[in-house]
Amino acid sequence: MGIPDAQVPEGFRKVCRGLVTMTGHPIPVNRKKMADAHLSGRIVLTSARVGSIVPRLTGSHPHCRKTPPLHQHTEASVNADTDQINLPEKNTSVPPWNGFWIDRSGWFWGLLLGVTLWKFLAGWMVGLIFDECYYWAWSLHLQACYLDHPPLTAWLIASGHQLLGHTPLAVRLWAILSGVILALAGRSLAGVMFGTAAGNRAGIFLLLAPIFAGNALLMTPDTFLAASWGVALLCAWRGSREHASFLWWIATGAAAGLGMLSKYTMVLFYLSLGVLWIASPGGRKRLFLGGLVAGCVSLLFFLPVIVWNASHDWVSFQHQLHHGFSNEHKTLINIGNLANYALFLIVLVSPGLGLLCFRTAGSRMIDERFRFLGVFFWTVVVFFGYSAGKAHVEANWPMTAFISGLVMVAGDWERYGRSWRRIALILLLLADIGAVAGISFLSLPKEWSLGLRSATVDTSPLKKLPAGEALSAAASQGIGELQARFSEVLGPKEVSAAVSKAFRESGADFLCADTYQTFGMLTFYAPELEPVLWLPIRGRARFPWIDERQWAGKTGLTAEWPRSGCNFFWLYDGGTLWSRKVHLPGITRPLTLTLNEGYDPKRVRE
Repeated sequence: MGIPDAQVPEGFRKVCRGLVTMTGHPIPVNRKKMADAHLSGRIVLTSARVGSIVPRLTGSHPHCRKTPPLHQHTEASVNADTDQINLPEKNTSVPPWNGFWIDRSGWFWGLLLGVTLWKFLAGWMVGLIFDECYYWAWSLHLQACYLDHPPLTAWLIASGHQLLGHTPLAVRLWAILSGVILALAGRSLAGVMFGTAAGNRAGIFLLLAPIFAGNALLMTPDTFLAASWGVALLCAWRGSREHASFLWWIATGAAAGLGMLSKYTMVLFYLSLGVLWIASPGGRKRLFLGGLVAGCVSLLFFLPVIVWNASHDWVSFQHQLHHGFSNEHKTLINIGNLANYALFLIVLVSPGLGLLCFRTAGSRMIDERFRFLGVFFWTVVVFFGYSAGKAHVEANWPMTAFISGLVMVAGDWERYGRSWRRIALILLLLADIGAVAGISFLSLPKEWSLGLRSATVDTSPLKKLPAGEALSAAASQGIGELQARFSEVLGPKEVSAAVSKAFRESGADFLCADTYQTFGMLTFYAPELEPVLWLPIRGRARFPWIDERQWAGKTGLTAEWPRSGCNFFWLYDGGTLWSRKVHLPGITRPLTLTLNEGYDPKRVRE
């Protein structure tokens, strides 16, 4: 029993048109199954001519890779959201014994579980870095915004504090969960666009790529920026499909709004959406209306930040604009900065995957799916490239470009040569193994790592080589700097204890930190000092809840670590009473303490 032509499902028509366009063959139809196809969305083709049609699509053609034999009937489907033609996986995928492990759902879920559990262990055992300590200080005084960033990072740390107490894991709880969110969002997006195998690849790439793996362990504003960007990207793609519900755009706005509460650079999502509108002449109405709805929702989320800035002379907005666009070298274009920028663009997600991101983004923009992803990739890359021509750009700033970049690589994976794919995976795994080894070292008991931190390495054998003197000196310097970096992660607890002891013994009325990083370190590792802590350098903007006028005329102890040379003697009328350096076991750089008398708040220069 068949159905009239007028009742043929539109999805079936799209499949047929696509097959005819690609093969030039008419499509024989088993009309007895059309009624079921209308309900199920599956299209059934008779095998009469499929043998001459499908080989060209599946790769069994002599010029394509080999695939399993065709079955008696071949089914095809059309994705209602993407209008993409999907041939059955059994006829289009490589046999399991020839495929890559990253294609498989079991590997994705196993890695997601294993990596997440390992991060919980590492997050509990490894001490906080300086920036995490700084954001911890924020979380003790919740506001609608801060000098450096919007407030979401502080809010999330405060919630972790309530759940897990005064621990490193409390600070990192939401960072670890954000990695799960990003991996699931990327897997879902690639799955909708390219199929299940590509979804698994994208999820694994976003889980293991160095920049995102680290971002999902250390709590910074980039943490939820990345997760929010991934979710917003997924929702925007779903919302941009013909006949899609506008609820997708509301979800896009909510995700982007959370991202804007985490870091201002989330606004680049809307800049990318604008570029996509220009590049999509057939879908401009949907994109305009959807982007308008999403923007209004995001604005509601972001409104507290605007109100706070309005009442604080727009200090946070001004700080970020100056930070990102100041022309440090007073030149039209700084070639050195651009070279550094180009280098870390390649290595952010590992060199192999980084190169593949640029390869696909530069060659597949004709395809609507890759054009959507490519616009979000290139907009971020070009934006920070312009910034790099003027000022130094941190490696993490353009990281959001590689969310869509890795989804593109996952979707384009089968087009790369097998050697390229193997090399990319090997480099990715080597980077991850190195990171795990380094973090495992940082989590060792202090007694175990002390020898490595303070050991003297003999580099004299290098002097026997050509240019040996220079090599030996460079090796010694590099080892010393590495040990210093280790001590900056492993040393804060001991340094903070020494500062607390010195403060009690000095009889000082308050304690000055030399940098905001030192301020945060002391706040977390010596919480008893938090009520008497002060930062003379931009402290009024960074910590507006502190009124330093209470210490006018009082005695202050200044703590400097790991750098020195800023003892703030010019802020005191009575001069310096004493200054000393304290050397701690296993910590390369000494702690510098200075006691000054007669603090004058009027001398503070903001």
